Amino acid sequence: MPSDISGTVSETLSGKRIVVGVTGSIAAVRVVDLIRDLIRRGAEVHCVMSAAAQQILHPYALEYASANPVILEITGRVEHVEFCGVGGKADLLLIAPATANTVGKMACGVDDTPVTTFATTAIGSGKPVMLVPAMHEAMYRHPAVLKNLQALREMGVTVIDPRIEEGKAKIQDNARVALEVERLLGPRDLQGRKILITSGSNAERVDDIRILTNRASGKTGVALALEAYRRGADVAIISRFPQSLPVREIYAESAQEMLDYVLAEVARGCDALISAAAVADYTLDARAGKIKSGQDLTLRLLPTKKIIKTVRSAYPDLKIVGFKAETNISEDELLQRATESMRASGLDLVVANDVGKGGMGTDENRIVIIDRAGGKTSVEGRKNLIARRIIDALAEVLSA
Repeated sequence: MPSDISGTVSETLSGKRIVVGVTGSIAAVRVVDLIRDLIRRGAEVHCVMSAAAQQILHPYALEYASANPVILEITGRVEHVEFCGVGGKADLLLIAPATANTVGKMACGVDDTPVTTFATTAIGSGKPVMLVPAMHEAMYRHPAVLKNLQALREMGVTVIDPRIEEGKAKIQDNARVALEVERLLGPRDLQGRKILITSGSNAERVDDIRILTNRASGKTGVALALEAYRRGADVAIISRFPQSLPVREIYAESAQEMLDYVLAEVARGCDALISAAAVADYTLDARAGKIKSGQDLTLRLLPTKKIIKTVRSAYPDLKIVGFKAETNISEDELLQRATESMRASGLDLVVANDVGKGGMGTDENRIVIIDRAGGKTSVEGRKNLIARRIIDALAEVLSA
């Protein structure tokens, strides 16, 4: 039952009531898992189906997934008004999957199915509406379908573009849909803010085959990018690990490349830099070709430029979050070193952790967030929770 899984992933949708409208695409078979993913984030879900959808998926499946009766027709209860009318109890109408037929009807205000009746009512009352199209690619490319999708966007409907694969415009991954729902219904406390994040490790070339790097996975940087996106920010992440994230990704291999991209991005306008990357401390003059194996090898390491200090010197007013990683020291010593790093680099926040005790390359960590006033917040758990607390602290700094 949903009560067993409610909020097990996060509480980002706690208190939100979502109506999921299901139409006659074969992608309807994905909706059971999507409903459960929304519930795992704390949402309460109700479902409405078209007759065509019932030919693909039995209503019992959605009743089981949501633990609520499925609306199959509009009755004397005027369910469309109850949920999506002015003052209705739904926070969002999510139509997933949305067929070309449903898209066209919505764009023209036709409501001859329970789902389109809900849609007409929601759009007319100003309720948030999200659309997740799924159809054959040829249908999706039809000029009228594209025109209808654009018309819906202009009405304020959020359209989650499909994945074009195997000649089909496939429904977006459930994780992406859930993320977009979180962004739409979230606090939006970073809306209009431009957040730049560095993530993961660098790779300094030894020769054409070998690199010098470290164990940082970039998981914290990705979690930070997704959390900032949930909160409405315009996010860019600089990393050498492409992730197909719904934010702008910039590939940078070496520490120098990362610095160059950071400076270029900040120059275009940026509200905050989160320097989560484990930037290479050393580089070297790479040799052409491949160094022959089986021989003694001496490498001359050269210190790299410090990204934070370089950026702070050029942009004294930019909000910067830094990370201070140490290994196998006492907590008092860790906090002292982190505070010294904050003062030396003019950081607004510093995140301290002892990677000798875990955290590098893992899904969980324990960190301490320190602010300029000396306040300290300890957080332990999965990196998405840690990212949320870091973004909470940054949002306070930006709003001060």
